[in-house]
Amino acid sequence: MCIAGLVAIPWLVACADFDGVLDPTFGLPDVVVASPTLSHDVQPILDRRCAFGGCHSATTRQAGLSLVAGASHAALVGRPSRLSPGDTIVIAGAASRSWLVRILSDDPALRAGVSRMPLAAPALTDNQRATIARWIDRGAPPD
Repeated sequence: MCIAGLVAIPWLVACADFDGVLDPTFGLPDVVVASPTLSHDVQPILDRRCAFGGCHSATTRQAGLSLVAGASHAALVGRPSRLSPGDTIVIAGAASRSWLVRILSDDPALRAGVSRMPLAAPALTDNQRATIARWIDRGAPPD
């Protein structure tokens, strides 16, 4: 086995079913939704960009988070961040204070030295991040 193969193994374990597609929309419409809901607008982003393989699926739960449909709301809203002690992942009604919005950001200063999510994949688009932020600002309702 060559050294390059050994270097690739941890990445494959981290997100085993990443299909190598570098399109950050991954088949999602890239629009900002004015009044997003969890099931119709936010969950599809989580499903395609976060809740798979070795990342935030029901079986792997990196950082203790399962972001699959039916589990994501309870995992996110009002829950403390394991990566940023003292922060809350989603503060309903306050996207600007929510760790989720900060960790998805391209701005390292907002992430307090933590790697941008999703790891080893393209960043969410500005529109995807805005849709998530609007859902949070609307109170992050379960639907």
